[in-house]
Amino acid sequence: MKKYQNYIFDFYGTLVDIKTDEGRIGLWQQLAELYQAFGASYDAQELKTAYSKLVKESEHELAEQVTYEHVEIDLTSIFIRLLQESLKKNPTEGRVIDLATFGQVMANTFRVLSRERLVAYENSLSSLQALKESGARLFILSNAQRVFTQAEIEGTGCATFMDKIYISSDYQMKKPEPAFLRMVLEENGLCDEDTVMVGNDLTSDIAVAHAVGIDSILLNTFPHSQTDIQACKDKGWDFIVIEDIAELLN
Repeated sequence: MKKYQNYIFDFYGTLVDIKTDEGRIGLWQQLAELYQAFGASYDAQELKTAYSKLVKESEHELAEQVTYEHVEIDLTSIFIRLLQESLKKNPTEGRVIDLATFGQVMANTFRVLSRERLVAYENSLSSLQALKESGARLFILSNAQRVFTQAEIEGTGCATFMDKIYISSDYQMKKPEPAFLRMVLEENGLCDEDTVMVGNDLTSDIAVAHAVGIDSILLNTFPHSQTDIQACKDKGWDFIVIEDIAELLN
């Protein structure tokens, strides 16, 4: 396999295995109890519904403000608005002194309560280390939320090997928005011919690499079917498929 000077990795499903369940009603009940402690009165279903509504509205509003198609909001603001815009209030002496910190804590609580599994794939860390030791520059380009994803990148050991980490909520756009990947290339002076995008998703990772014109490698952990893979190749997308990240070293 061709050796590159620069590797841009997706995170979830590429370097780490993750499973979350954000629909579990018990999760929303626990969050509702936290909101009630600060005067915002929700039951579990009301909170879940209000959250979904605010997310959709915020995404729509952002899409109207920017020129690109694939937008990413910052969920921290959603958790703050859920406190501020609750239709029902309950009397309490509890009050939030710092809204920004409240939003960060609630977002992380939401993530911890909804996360069922998070672990680096068997060969992820050793492969990253080998690439780093060979002189390659390594980056993460993730569709995610900085407020909790940074901690997950650090906690799984992946941050140690990265030159820089790019998370979509920081930039209001996400893959497959070409500008998101171009930003990484331009900010770091990366030559297209010496750079590869490695990810597990055809519609974001492989699509954005094709749009920008750099090489890409599908780490097929999903896994995508051969039919889906061939359909993308039939569209003119040129990419390699591997089953294990260690194959990058071959």
